[in-house]
Amino acid sequence: MALVVQKFGGTSVGSIERIRHVAEIIDRSKGKTGNVVVVVSAMGRQTDDLLRLARAVNPSLPERELDMLLTTGERQTMALLSMALQARRLDAVSFTGSQVGIITDGNHADARIVEIRGDRLRAALERGRIPIVAGFQGVSPQREITTLGRGGSDTTAVALAAYLGADRCEIYTDVPGVFTEDPRLFPGVKCLSEISYAEMLELARNGAQVLHPRACALAAKYGVRLKVLSSFHPGKGTMIDKETELEKAFVRAITHSEDLCRLSLIRVPRVPRCLAQGVTQLAKEKIPLVFFAHGVPTDNRFDLSYIVPATECLRAETLMRQVKTRVRAERLVVQKGLCSVSVVGPGVGSDLDIIAAVFSAIAGLGVHVDAFSAAETKITVFLHRPQVKGVVRALLKRFGLRK
Repeated sequence: MALVVQKFGGTSVGSIERIRHVAEIIDRSKGKTGNVVVVVSAMGRQTDDLLRLARAVNPSLPERELDMLLTTGERQTMALLSMALQARRLDAVSFTGSQVGIITDGNHADARIVEIRGDRLRAALERGRIPIVAGFQGVSPQREITTLGRGGSDTTAVALAAYLGADRCEIYTDVPGVFTEDPRLFPGVKCLSEISYAEMLELARNGAQVLHPRACALAAKYGVRLKVLSSFHPGKGTMIDKETELEKAFVRAITHSEDLCRLSLIRVPRVPRCLAQGVTQLAKEKIPLVFFAHGVPTDNRFDLSYIVPATECLRAETLMRQVKTRVRAERLVVQKGLCSVSVVGPGVGSDLDIIAAVFSAIAGLGVHVDAFSAAETKITVFLHRPQVKGVVRALLKRFGLRK
């Protein structure tokens, strides 16, 4: 019999009515495939509500206790969905991450899965039961409850699909697939029937919210076929799989991020290890580095620029003030309101015609590009927030990505 892992996000299980609808989807899938494993997120904005409660009693958010608190959201969903399935006369059983043997390292709030001991999961499947697993969580070798970071339910689903050798992993969300841009912001964009792991990973890393980057990377590593579907509207969805062999580069989709911050160390003396200081310290503090650049040396001094997520700007600024003193930079400049627009597709980063077309479309709007980077499957430009929507619209038109 076929085996499918299905993951339902917070909006899909945001109310009792939605949970009953999800139970109906699972019921149909069980009848078609034979074996179904379900992974769930917390209901609606439950995780945000729990975070607010935590901040109300202790703004410093002790990580161990926060993990203990946040995992209750997924536990609530798994139990309610199991009950809803049992009401439909289906044999369902709920499990926490620790009960299905998801073993992680000891890093609270951002743990990594190191092993899955799925004896109880396999036993439930052998008995014809439907396991409902709480996403986003696991347990460390020290028996401490851990969480996988925001979006961790996607990672749970893909990890279980890889462990079980599932035929595919279905990610149910509130949009009917992967689009050429966010359909809520840019009406008329196209829904893609398929996309490669590499392209999806670039979209996820550069602002697309449909799938977590860690889950996409894990799927690529273990060859897990992913399908993004809507739990609200029927449709074929988007298949995420291996790359197809193509001779010609083309633009598949566009994504953007409006929440970036640039920190620049001005006139840094050119001495040994000055380049490594900032990058090393950001990595040590686990602050994601979106982009790094240094200027041409003048008078044996040059500028260093670091772009990080806006949510990490305060921590990064505190860190960079220390680095400024250490490398003897003249000053630190912090620029907020920076954004990125990424053009994604097979071979776009090495295709000169596509690169020229991107810059031509942007120049036609009179927009200044603050920074630029390219890789095999993406071209990213950095600019200011008021310019983002105009640039995205121009690129959607230039590459025919609207219906």
